[in-house]
Amino acid sequence: MRIAMKKKKRYVILNARVRAEILYEDNQLVAVNKPAGILTVPIQGMKSANLQDALDIYLQPQKKRAQTVHRIDRYTSGVVLFAKSSRARSRLIEQFRNHEPARIYLALVRGTPDPPEAELVHYMKRIKDGFRNVIVPEDDPDGTKARMLYRVIERFRDTSLVEVALDTGLKNQIRVQLAEIGHPTVGDRHYASDEQEEKLINRQALHASRLEFIHPSTREIIGLEAETPKDFKRLIVYYRNK
Repeated sequence: MRIAMKKKKRYVILNARVRAEILYEDNQLVAVNKPAGILTVPIQGMKSANLQDALDIYLQPQKKRAQTVHRIDRYTSGVVLFAKSSRARSRLIEQFRNHEPARIYLALVRGTPDPPEAELVHYMKRIKDGFRNVIVPEDDPDGTKARMLYRVIERFRDTSLVEVALDTGLKNQIRVQLAEIGHPTVGDRHYASDEQEEKLINRQALHASRLEFIHPSTREIIGLEAETPKDFKRLIVYYRNK
């Protein structure tokens, strides 16, 4: 495996106040550490800053455009990968469809999951009420299988730092599955109403920390790591010392 290394940090400008670090770039791909609060792709009717439009501007001198491979939630930070060509995109999408890339997240959750390491399998479907995913029985015809593995890496008094290896990649999957087992993500007001009281972070404490995939042209394994953002680090320090 080759871990992407950079001699000097480079950034893509998202708006007048926000920029995102480029983690990796070659003639086929570009990967970015997306800040929380920024959309991965544009949403029709919304003028909010998004990573794809910003990358399109960044790539203009190369006469290329950013082509979506996968997404992470608006208020989740971390690694997002784009292709620069349709051929690279189709090969990468096939990898994601086959659940081949290693997608590792960090989450700060309420309580301590028991057992401290386990596989979670649920069935989820999208509902219009609140534009959210919900857990449904396995035999629900509208349900889609959701699978991930979690591991507690540090316990605090009333929260835990958890590493998640995502297998399937459904909308809000990690947040929904963790909430379902009674350990919602700290700050996740959408799936845990009690998190309205969390004042130390204004989003869910979820970060896409690592991504490993096979390069669509060279076939070597590329490993990317996104530094944990400051708001997440401050939250961990607070609960560690609480």
